[in-house]
Amino acid sequence: MTRRPNVLFIFSDQHRPQAMGCAGDPNVETPNLDRLAAEGLRFDRAYANTPICSPFRASLYTGQYSHAHGVISLHRPLLVRPQLAEVLSEHGYLTSHVGKWHLAGGAAPQRFVSPFFRPGWCRWQGWENSNRFFTTDWHRGEWPHDVGQFDTFQTDALTDLTLEFLREQACQPEQPWFHVLSAEPPHDPHVAPEEDMAAYRERPIIWRDNVPTDPDWRAQVDARARGYYAQITNLDRNVGRILDELARNGQDRTTLVFYLSDHGELLGSHGMVSKSRPEEESSRIPLIMRGPGVAGGRVTESLISAVDLMPTLLGLLDLPIPAQVQGLDLSAMVSGTGPPARTAVLLQFEQHFWPAQPEWRYRALITPRWVYTHFAQTGPTQLFDLHKDPLQMRNLVHESRHLPQRQQMHALLERELTAVGDPYFTVATSGQQ
Repeated sequence: MTRRPNVLFIFSDQHRPQAMGCAGDPNVETPNLDRLAAEGLRFDRAYANTPICSPFRASLYTGQYSHAHGVISLHRPLLVRPQLAEVLSEHGYLTSHVGKWHLAGGAAPQRFVSPFFRPGWCRWQGWENSNRFFTTDWHRGEWPHDVGQFDTFQTDALTDLTLEFLREQACQPEQPWFHVLSAEPPHDPHVAPEEDMAAYRERPIIWRDNVPTDPDWRAQVDARARGYYAQITNLDRNVGRILDELARNGQDRTTLVFYLSDHGELLGSHGMVSKSRPEEESSRIPLIMRGPGVAGGRVTESLISAVDLMPTLLGLLDLPIPAQVQGLDLSAMVSGTGPPARTAVLLQFEQHFWPAQPEWRYRALITPRWVYTHFAQTGPTQLFDLHKDPLQMRNLVHESRHLPQRQQMHALLERELTAVGDPYFTVATSGQQ
């Protein structure tokens, strides 16, 4: 049997897809992500089904929506099995993880993650959650052994570990491997090494048109933006180090590379910062694939979301997809042998932490043209025409001439929720149309 390709996930936290050179952001140069995109397939319409850290990660590793895997907020453990690493390990892959986990239910800073909450990994060095990028504590193996603290910036240190892994595996080419580098930057606090911060101290920030023009608001977000772009510059440089190593040892020909993030960052757009919202800057993610089975040199507007990543990867590897998976296998579209299969993306949000937050609870449906959002407390809240209004600056939800479109999107949302078994409209919800 032909040896299956290796799989490398370069996984960042809070990187909105608009913040790349290849996506047209004038504030940052990302030559290495641009190189990866030019050689591979860049998705311009990739989404986090629940745009916050833990729920996204749970969907990535199970192929399920948040109501099914149970990780509806931060600090809830993922208990669904099998997870992606278990499936790949069962089929002969050496599985390796370095970096943030955030699926064991712990808060920040916390480094210990019981092996019970990270099944399927042959090698593991990381932490539950940190947000301390210059003093990141890590652990490896069983508690209390093999603990330490990085003495360099977190993304640099994780890249060093990844390069060590790649060099080791280049000498042992018989077994395919699955390696995940999970870095927290460009998550807040938005700090980076001095050389990267210095590049943005005097550089004018060019704001998206959907950032309010109020000078006090822009001044408030200015420092956040400068640190954010500095983190992305650092991240891009490390992506380049990894791509160069893959090319140096010939693994670029045998390795599927995914670059992705768990959600975006509003960064002032719509008068907001951070994540969790259905707006494009928050819910869309960067997603680039390159390697065996990927028809490269393309940018696609085909819809894809977190629940689709596990089945699509398994489809590319010609491996069975567990029955629990709710996402779609989009490998035919990725390989260029089939048409787009996803016609809509479902967004879900319940709460940030353990206490219920009914004011945050919403469901949204995204089609190639329309975005419709229903908040549990207020009913229909947003309707945007992305063809005419890609920056989502004109909300059509209460315009009478768009009532038929709103009703159609509401019906499609109800149908999608029924199809995936989400009880949103039957639990403390008005069901208004």
